[in-house]
Amino acid sequence: MSEATDVCGCKVGRGIERYGLDGLDAELVRRRRESDASLRELADYTNRQMLAAALDAASVDLDDTLYGAVDDEDAVEVLYDTLADDETPTERVARVRTRLVQNGVDVEAVQSDWVTHTTVRSHLRECLEVDTSREASITPADGRDTIEWARNRCANVVGETLERLRRADLLSTGSLETSVTIQVTCTDCGGTYRPGQLLSEQACDCGGDTSG
Repeated sequence: MSEATDVCGCKVGRGIERYGLDGLDAELVRRRRESDASLRELADYTNRQMLAAALDAASVDLDDTLYGAVDDEDAVEVLYDTLADDETPTERVARVRTRLVQNGVDVEAVQSDWVTHTTVRSHLRECLEVDTSREASITPADGRDTIEWARNRCANVVGETLERLRRADLLSTGSLETSVTIQVTCTDCGGTYRPGQLLSEQACDCGGDTSG
């Protein structure tokens, strides 16, 4: 039994014990602290490790064109993406699942053991005492500058395109000046704002509604 399961009975801890994933906790902490991996990335990593362990336990030969990969690590990633991505064609999922079952892998059991980013967050916080909060990586000033750059860039692209059409005699106009106005609308409260206004107020009508 791994060290994590001595102190942790959450879903991640149970997966560590079931699949013999000693060292997973240390790797999750390392990836979070040193590589700044997101919780979703950590959940995917955990799930791939579970799948890899199940494949290894069943002695599945990954050197198979069905898996579309050149080595075991790539094959596991391809298999995981195939099974976890809702956009994977149904026929391909069925073909992969059938082949895995034929090779002795209980696909349904493995998938039921997979974790979500919220499960990983709880495991890091409550079991490993890792702070999962993050400092804001953008400020209102940064956002204002980026939006203004994008607005100017859009206006320039539109203006240059229209000028090219004029020079090609595909557009008959006088001298053109192009401007772009950006408006954003909150789909909950219906309020419409200029980006600068929204950044200044730091809330829409939803955030400013103190009724109820």
